[in-house]
Amino acid sequence: MNDFAILLKAEILKGLPGTEVQWQMASSDRMLRNFPRVPGKNARIAAVLILLYPYKESVYTVLIQRHDYIGVHGGQISLPGGKKEPSDENIIMTAVREANEETGVDPEQIEIIGTLTPLSIPVSNMIVYPVVGWIKYGVQPQ
Repeated sequence: MNDFAILLKAEILKGLPGTEVQWQMASSDRMLRNFPRVPGKNARIAAVLILLYPYKESVYTVLIQRHDYIGVHGGQISLPGGKKEPSDENIIMTAVREANEETGVDPEQIEIIGTLTPLSIPVSNMIVYPVVGWIKYGVQPQ
């Protein structure tokens, strides 16, 4: 693993500021629409992969464009990820599986750095678990 990834892993292990900081950084739209701060009991679970890789002395991440469909997230630029399936052992498996499906990245090449604070997405009734991973090379567009 690259020195950056090692340092990032150490920082994540120290603890995260949590949902209060997420709300401080949230768009004003969340406040104007009075979105709930606590997800509903029937919120669905999802995971995304923040896949980092080295390129020309810098660190990059992978983003995708969602298929254009009728729905709140159609056509959006996002991190690879999606809903947790019953066959997924945990959220890390969900994030890695989804990243493989959406980008073709080899799951065996991904080193997991850690997980971040889950984020509630009220408009789609999801709780999204961000997983941070490292790969030694860039991902080719599909």
